[in-house]
Amino acid sequence: MPPRLFGFADFSKSALHDEEAAIVFELAKRRADGEVYAGGAVFLATAGFVGTLGAPFTSQTVARLLTNPAIAGLKKDANGDLVPAGHPAMIPPELFRVILAMHSDSARAERSEDYDYLLTAVDLTVCGRCGAPMVGLRSSAGKPGYCCPDGPRQDRPGKCGRVRVAADLLEDHVGEQVLARLMLPATRADLEKARTVLAAQLDADRIRVKEIAESMQELAAMVVRRELQAKDLKKAKAEAAEETKTLNRRIRWMERAVAAPITGEVEELVAWWNSAPTEARSGLALLMLHRIDIHPGGQGVRSIKPGRVVLWWRNEAPPAPIVLAE
Repeated sequence: MPPRLFGFADFSKSALHDEEAAIVFELAKRRADGEVYAGGAVFLATAGFVGTLGAPFTSQTVARLLTNPAIAGLKKDANGDLVPAGHPAMIPPELFRVILAMHSDSARAERSEDYDYLLTAVDLTVCGRCGAPMVGLRSSAGKPGYCCPDGPRQDRPGKCGRVRVAADLLEDHVGEQVLARLMLPATRADLEKARTVLAAQLDADRIRVKEIAESMQELAAMVVRRELQAKDLKKAKAEAAEETKTLNRRIRWMERAVAAPITGEVEELVAWWNSAPTEARSGLALLMLHRIDIHPGGQGVRSIKPGRVVLWWRNEAPPAPIVLAE
C-alpha cells in the first residue's frame, strides 16, 4: 500500500515527517507557480502517495490539502482570522496566503459559471430517505449541491426534501472511492462483465426506440385508412414520446459507460479522472455503481461521515428500492 500523505509525525502535530513535508512544500510551490489542482494530483500519484484515508488524490483533495492552514503552522481564530497554531509549518505562511488567494479567485470564477454536475446526468444519486433522484441545485450562498427534489417547499412539493450535500464534497468522495476501487486487480474483470451487460442492454434499447418509431408510422397509416381514431393516435404518440425520451436518456448513459476506460496504471487513472470530461467520468461511475444513497449529514457539515453516503457497487448485490416511512 502506498504511504499516506499527512506531513506530520503524529496527530498532535508536534513534529514534521520530513519526507512528507518536503512533498507538501513542493506541491505548494507548483501550485503557486500556476499548476492546477489536477496536476498536483498526478504529481502526488507519481510520487507514490495517497490521501490519509488511503485513496488516490483528486483535484478536490489536493485543493483541500493546500488550503488547510495547518500546513503553514496556522489556524483560524473565533473571528476567522489566521493566527499561529503553535505547531511546525510545512510551508511559509506567505506562500500559503498566495495559494489561498488563488483558490478564492478560482472559486469566485466558478460561482459565476454554470456548474457541470458529475452525477445527476446518470441519475446515480438518490435521496437516502425517500429514494428520489437527487437534482443539482445551488444553495442560497451560490454553492452547487445535490438536493432531494421531493418537497417540502412550494416550488418542490412532496414529503421529504431534507437531504442536501455540497457538490464538491460528494464528487470528491465518489472520485476517491472509484479510484481506490480501480486499484484492485479484481475490479478490472468485474468492470468487463458490467460493460458486457450494459452493452447488451444498450443494443436492446436502441432496437426498442426503432420499434416505437415504426409503430407510430403504422398507427398513422391506420388513421389514414380509418382503422384507428385520431384521438387514439394522439394518446399513443404521447405514450411513445415519453418512453422514447426515457430510453434515449438511458442510451446516453450506457454509451458513456460502455466507452469508459478501465485500464492503465494508478498514475494514468488519476490523470485521466482529473482531466476527463464530466460525461466520461460519469460514464465510468455508472459502469462501476448501481446507485449512490445520500443520507442527511447535518447543517453546515463539511465532511462525509460514515454512513452518510452509501455506494452500491455493480459487482455486489443490487440495492433494494427506498421507501419513505410515513
